[in-house]
Amino acid sequence: MVLGFYALVLFFITELCRVEGEGSVILHREKRRWISAIFRIVEEDPGPYPKEAIKMNNDKSQNHTMIFSISGDGVERDPEKNLFSINADTGQIYIHRKVDRETTSSLTFQVDAYDPATYIPLDDHMLYKIEVLDINDNIPKFPKDVYEVDILENTLPGTEFFRIKANDPDERNNALISYSIVSQNPSKPSNVFKIHSNNGSILLQKCLNYETLKSYTLVIKARDNGANVLSSSAEVRIKVIDSNNNPPIFTQKNAKTTIDESDENVVILRVGVTDLDSPNTPAWRAKYQVTEGNEHENYKMETDPETNEGLLMLIKHLDYEAGPVRNIKISVENEEPLFICPEMKDTINAKPQSLTAVITVKDVNDPPVFNPPVLIIYEMEGQKPGKVLGKFNATDTDVFYKHSIKYYRAFEPAEWVTVDIDTGVVTTVKELDRESPYVNKSVYTFTVHAIEEGEIPETGTATMSLFLADINDNLPFLTSKHKEMCDDGEIPFVTVEAGDADVEPFSGPFSFELLDNEEHIKKNWKLGKATGDTVQLERIRKIPIGDYIIHFKIQDRQGISQEDSMKLHVCYCVDGITCPLPKSATATLGGVAIGLLFVGLLLLILGLCLFLFCSFTKKFEKTFSEPVWTLIKYNDEGIVVDSKEPPSIHSSTVFSSDAVLGVGSKLPIRSDMQGHNYGEVQMLPDVGDGWRMNNMLPRHNYHGWTSRRNVGSSSRAASALNSRN
Repeated sequence: MVLGFYALVLFFITELCRVEGEGSVILHREKRRWISAIFRIVEEDPGPYPKEAIKMNNDKSQNHTMIFSISGDGVERDPEKNLFSINADTGQIYIHRKVDRETTSSLTFQVDAYDPATYIPLDDHMLYKIEVLDINDNIPKFPKDVYEVDILENTLPGTEFFRIKANDPDERNNALISYSIVSQNPSKPSNVFKIHSNNGSILLQKCLNYETLKSYTLVIKARDNGANVLSSSAEVRIKVIDSNNNPPIFTQKNAKTTIDESDENVVILRVGVTDLDSPNTPAWRAKYQVTEGNEHENYKMETDPETNEGLLMLIKHLDYEAGPVRNIKISVENEEPLFICPEMKDTINAKPQSLTAVITVKDVNDPPVFNPPVLIIYEMEGQKPGKVLGKFNATDTDVFYKHSIKYYRAFEPAEWVTVDIDTGVVTTVKELDRESPYVNKSVYTFTVHAIEEGEIPETGTATMSLFLADINDNLPFLTSKHKEMCDDGEIPFVTVEAGDADVEPFSGPFSFELLDNEEHIKKNWKLGKATGDTVQLERIRKIPIGDYIIHFKIQDRQGISQEDSMKLHVCYCVDGITCPLPKSATATLGGVAIGLLFVGLLLLILGLCLFLFCSFTKKFEKTFSEPVWTLIKYNDEGIVVDSKEPPSIHSSTVFSSDAVLGVGSKLPIRSDMQGHNYGEVQMLPDVGDGWRMNNMLPRHNYHGWTSRRNVGSSSRAASALNSRN
């Protein structure tokens, strides 16, 4: 077994060696046929041209005749087209002109070898790279000749405020730029600025002073580091922007003024300052403040925008009796914070300037002063007239002007109290009612004046706040007198709410009782869940649609009760929840109705015109000899028969022979115009068993009217008129 295994392994090894021997290749190094290189040319080479550059060679040229060709950059294509050429027989490459490295830094072309007879390539083509060597032929150049730069006066030394940069298209040391300040104008003080030689950043070295120098001009030079150094320069014009480096200084150390103790909301003092900074800038504008003596906030400082002066405003009057002389201290600073150069910290005081002002107060006649100004009294409502509520106390605080004081009611809307003119005692004259509309949240407020008895009386004012404690003097009631319920809806109840003008503990929660004042009330309704001020009125069964009056007895927490009623409207609800809104009555007219209405209007106008025509015709047919009685209305009211008595303004009276009224009855006649003069009325006989009265006053031109009544007997009318006359 073991021998068989070894024999098998030996067989595999033998076969493997045989296969490897058959497939092996003998490797050997061949000589490179192209000799090539990266060659360099110098930019701006003056020549002469054409100039030999490099000669091509191939090892196959020993056994074959070949020709050479060149193609690529600088040959048949850009960049630098037609810069190179080659001798096809010798392989010599020529340069035909100078090259600028800043335009073309490198080129790549290929060289091929062909059989001259068949033009078949004899070998692979070879690539060549040509590098253009730099010379220092470009100066460092700034993008601009002049730069305008602003710098704040309060810029700290060591701060970079501008960076300048020049460009050089050369390379390596030829393009390495160094910066320097050639000059500073003005030159004094010197070395105010410096520049970083490597990156061109310009820094401030010394503090600026706008008031001394407002601008600088620097000449900056940029030079390269080539073998032949090239350089250029530019101007940097620096404008200094004023900042607050000068504090405002008062033009005076002390100030004084005199005022009346009644002065208020007036300017009592003006103070001025000087400031060397630019006018009308935040560095110049002053801010004033009262730092001492303003504990009661009597003063306020403002700044005059035109003069920059400080205005001392008295916003609360000063009391002479509290002191005739007041001393205050006023400080000033600028809107912009003060900047102090580190070099000058010891020479400038950073604290705000201050000034002392003395204010003399002159005594004037002051109004009486109440103590306390608000009198607070607690009482129960329902107090009867004659109850003393309290006493106002006012005094005259003047030193030189002493007067007696009288007390008067000022504003007391409910007229519940009176004030004793001499003592200031407040006494009720009416019963106090907490539920009065003049009481706000249980407080009744009114004012009292204390007036001096002098030539020019002064008045002081005080207030009494009367807190009224509630008593149970109001009955509970239903807050809503009308409710709606669906006849068969989802909600078979309405919520009834009660109220009371009193407050706790004289109001809710309330107790409700359903009164059976009408038939079947308790068969249809019952009281359900009660919560505090409300109770549910539940429908027991379905009832007809209509209006129902429901009576309740409501009782407050103290047992005071009242009966009240509510109108309940039962309706059919489409949604089962709410009653539908009542529909407004609307009417529309069709075309036929509008036509009939128009025809009726025309007939009415025609009838009116016919009536007027007949009336005028009848008037002119009558003569004065007719035995008729005529009454002509002249648009004034008064009696008719007896012209000696003054007529009534509202009505006239005539006698009627109407059978209904009876013989000798009076008929009131309404006048259409009142306030005119009255004339005489004459009774004239009329034909046709009637009567007519005629107004004989000639100055009225109104058309008269005739009243004619036929009775059963003309003799009765005649006798009635005769008896009157």
